[in-house]
Amino acid sequence: MDANSSTRGGKINSLNAWAFSFACAIGWAAYVMPATVFLPLGGIPGSMLAFLTAAAVMSVIALNYHFLGNLYPENGGIYALVNRSISRPHAFAAAWSMGLAHLCCIPLNARAMGMLIRTILEEAFNIDFDVRFLGSETLLVEAVIVVLALILFGFINTRGIRKSAIVQTVGALLLLGGVVIILIASALNVRDWDGVFTPSYLPGTNASQAFMTIFILTPWAFVGFDSLSKVTSEVNFPLKKLGRIMVISVLCGAFAYVANILITLFSVPEGVAGWPEYLKQIRNRPGVAGYPVALAARGAMGRAGTVIFFVSCLSATLTGLVGFFASISRLVCQIAANGFLSPVFAELHPRYKTPSKAIWLVVVLALLLSLLRSAFDFIEQLASVATAVGYGYCSIAALRCAVRRRSWPYICTGGVGLAACLFWTFFLLVPVKGFSSAITKEAMICVVGWVFMGITFYVVSTRPKNGDILSDTKGG
Repeated sequence: MDANSSTRGGKINSLNAWAFSFACAIGWAAYVMPATVFLPLGGIPGSMLAFLTAAAVMSVIALNYHFLGNLYPENGGIYALVNRSISRPHAFAAAWSMGLAHLCCIPLNARAMGMLIRTILEEAFNIDFDVRFLGSETLLVEAVIVVLALILFGFINTRGIRKSAIVQTVGALLLLGGVVIILIASALNVRDWDGVFTPSYLPGTNASQAFMTIFILTPWAFVGFDSLSKVTSEVNFPLKKLGRIMVISVLCGAFAYVANILITLFSVPEGVAGWPEYLKQIRNRPGVAGYPVALAARGAMGRAGTVIFFVSCLSATLTGLVGFFASISRLVCQIAANGFLSPVFAELHPRYKTPSKAIWLVVVLALLLSLLRSAFDFIEQLASVATAVGYGYCSIAALRCAVRRRSWPYICTGGVGLAACLFWTFFLLVPVKGFSSAITKEAMICVVGWVFMGITFYVVSTRPKNGDILSDTKGG
């Protein structure tokens, strides 16, 4: 896709760009996982410090994207940047990794939207929509919502980047605004401050291991802030602002995670012996009663708080769908234009100049993944591994270009980013005694399968009959 390919689809401004970057990184997990994963495994200081440290590392990786994006302003996305900086084979490997990470996030957001809307309907009409579909795994109402959501947001993305940006910006503001309102209201509602932060960790927890366990999970928690890099040819502001916008987005994401951890703590009612006991009591409760953030909002603001919670959560899932569709469809378009997929997927819509065929391919793949409800337990792990590899390639590319230009600031950011990504990849793939963050056997099988598929695609697409046509310097 060249720099002018999508002018009919409109351009996006700085606020739209922030929304694409921030809102992709924040989804349903930011509201749920503080109670189910972060606090139980990392405790209060371990979880908060892990997210603040991860935000610092992701800001460094954002600066690597900024450096590369300004060197090659006519292109965007991990494929084009690595292709220009290193080589075509490595560009494909980077794109294959980031493609998996972003693709995993689409059915996760769609399923979360289905769960939320079903909960809203049950809350509003006091009706149990527990109708089973596809055996005992998938609820019918959720399945219908997932299908409709994926088709709807696929359609929205075909209409042009400007229309997607409007949806993304409104959703991002509602998401962040909801978190801020619930945080302030729930803090003002606390009566026993002495008991809010007690205990710091679950009994028997090692502080350093608690921090490491959560920190190793954070690549998946922030995946998506790089979505902005794939639409750089569709912005109406100087690319020198790119790094600043992405860093601000990462910091906003860290705020959202830490804020929801605090809100979960603020939701503990008087008379309960600390947050561990409270989280144990509400575990597996149906509907709103099982969401501490929702309970904190309701306790502080009544029914209005519940509405704010649902609006903020739905905005998180909605913006995730819009942003990841825009991101991965352009990635598919790039690799198709470079011969790794059928050239059909590189074609642009005759009116809106969007990669419409690539978008509908993503819709189909996301629908297939959404049917595998049992796989959702480890999709986050797949996304974490893929994200660590993709960001690692970005850091290698930045380091390589910085060394050529003797740019010491970006030599430092490239080195720090690469070291962090190697650290994440190692601890995700290699079981280490004392840590529970290594991926499961099922997830490892999926990783191996994805790597095998990637090798097959690359070998088939780079046979000698195509070798004379494709250029190593051809951008996306």
